[in-house]
Amino acid sequence: MLQLLVFDMDGVIVDTEYLDFQLQQAFVCLFSSSPNELSQQDFSILVGKSYTALYRCIKQLSQTSLSLETIDHQLEKFAAEKYQEVNYQELFRKDIVQILLYARKNHIKVALVSSFRYQHIIEVLTSCGIKEYFDLIVSGEDFAESKPNPAIYQVILEKLDINVENAVAIENSFCGIAAAKSAGLKIIAYEEKRMPVDQSQADMVAKDMIEIFSILQTLKESE
Repeated sequence: MLQLLVFDMDGVIVDTEYLDFQLQQAFVCLFSSSPNELSQQDFSILVGKSYTALYRCIKQLSQTSLSLETIDHQLEKFAAEKYQEVNYQELFRKDIVQILLYARKNHIKVALVSSFRYQHIIEVLTSCGIKEYFDLIVSGEDFAESKPNPAIYQVILEKLDINVENAVAIENSFCGIAAAKSAGLKIIAYEEKRMPVDQSQADMVAKDMIEIFSILQTLKESE
């Protein structure tokens, strides 16, 4: 029985993952002594990482002597300058609204799980006008280890009192898919072809929200 949908935010609800990927690549190149030797496959380790894990990957790729704390501050400053012009409403995948309405009508709980800081999550959801649709919002900043550690998903299942076999995750990154898989959820991957992302652990792959909605309706009707 379908009782819970768990959405990732970055790269699923809003099309920001690729923007983040481009920004992080540019940031690595600022500090790398040999940026031209880095391939897209090298950069793929950045996708879907939470803050501390991301800083470690940046340090590894750039071979910089900067501390993780300094990388944190420098990246935040770099991102603030680049993201001044980001309009989340333009990046919002609006077809999710029909899924949210369907979930409400059919008494299916909806949660959001993201590696982003809680305040940023709220800002994005409020900007897109969908915050009130979520029964639970969980940020990776509250965990010692975020995705791919399954703890963030396990907490959602526990707080909403849902058996794992009745939950579906909608993710796009390797780390997010791996976290949901380890927690035992069924997974629909939002297809991503612009950057190297391993989505092979997902149970299904969908090209857009309309296709995801169709899959969810089929799952519900097959009960």
